[in-house]
Amino acid sequence: MKKIIGIGNALVDVLARIDSDKPLKELGLPIGSMQFISVEQQKEVEMVLASLDTNIAAGGSTSNTMRGAAMLGMETAFIGKIGSDELGEKLRAALEVQHVRPLLVMQEGMPTGIASAFITPDGQRTFADNLGASALLSPTDFQSDILNGYDTLFMEGYMVQNHDLITTVLSWAKERDMTTCIDLASYNVVSQEREFFHNLIERYIDIVFANEDESTALTGKNAENAAREMSQICQLAVVKMGSRGACAFVDGQLFTSPGVHVDNVIDTTGAGDSFAAAFLYALSQGQDIETCLATGNTVAAEMIQHIGATMHEAIWKDIKSRIQF
Repeated sequence: MKKIIGIGNALVDVLARIDSDKPLKELGLPIGSMQFISVEQQKEVEMVLASLDTNIAAGGSTSNTMRGAAMLGMETAFIGKIGSDELGEKLRAALEVQHVRPLLVMQEGMPTGIASAFITPDGQRTFADNLGASALLSPTDFQSDILNGYDTLFMEGYMVQNHDLITTVLSWAKERDMTTCIDLASYNVVSQEREFFHNLIERYIDIVFANEDESTALTGKNAENAAREMSQICQLAVVKMGSRGACAFVDGQLFTSPGVHVDNVIDTTGAGDSFAAAFLYALSQGQDIETCLATGNTVAAEMIQHIGATMHEAIWKDIKSRIQF
C-alpha cells in the first residue's frame, strides 16, 4: 500500500456550538470562513468561548486528513510544529492513537496553535485560528530525507502564510517523483493568495482538492467548470460540493458522484479533510475516480454527524465494512 506524509499547521481544535451568528458578528468573523487571528484577538475569542460549552480535539487540516487515511489503513506521517505545552502533547498523543507517525518539531516559548471553531445550528463551522508555534515551522527544522520512503506528499492551503516552506518541501517531493496533493484553504484565503495558489499548482501540484467556494475563489467558475479549469494546471482536480456530492476532472473527462443523504448534520468540521483522506485511500487501492469520489462522500457524510474531526475506531471499522473494495 502507498505511504503518505502530510505537512501542515499543528493545531488543537476548540469547538463550540452557538445558537446564532451573533458571536461571529461580535468577533468580526464571516460565517463559514477561516481567519488568522493575533494573540490579542485570541483573548477576545477565549472570552466568548468561556460562556459556551466546548470540546477540545486534535485539529489542523492536514493532521485531520492523515488521521483519516491512517484509520482507513494507509501508512501516514505528519510534519508540524507544536509548543512545549499540554496541548502539544495532546496533539501528539491523538496522532499516535490514530496510527499517524508524529514528526513534530517543538518550539520553546510559543504555545501550540489553537483553532477555535464556532458551529451554527446548520452544522456550518467558522474558524478563528491563532497559529502559535505552527506558524514558525521552517524548512530548516528538518531535512529533505524526511520524505524518504513515502509515495505521496499532502499539504493544506492554510500554510500559505509561509511561501518558502511550501515551495521548498514541494520541490523536495518533486525531486523524489512523489505524487503531490494540496487541499485549498478557506475561500477568503484563496482569494487573498489567488496568484500564488495558481502558480504553485501549475508548478508543483498533481492533485488539487477544493470545496465549491474555494474553487470559485481560484477560478471564478462554478464547481464543474472550476474542476475543468484547475485540471489544466494539474493532473487531477477534485471539487467537494457538500450535500450535492463531488466531482473531478482528469484526462479531459468529468466524473461526478452524488452526495450521501444525512438527516441530521451536527458539525461540518473535518468533512473536507476526511473526504480527501478517503479519496486518496481509494486511489491508493487502484480504484477508479468515480469510486474514489463515492468513498470520499461516504466518509464525509459520516464525519458531519459527529462533533469535531475525530471519530472513534469502531466507527472507522464500520465505514471500512461498508466500502466495497
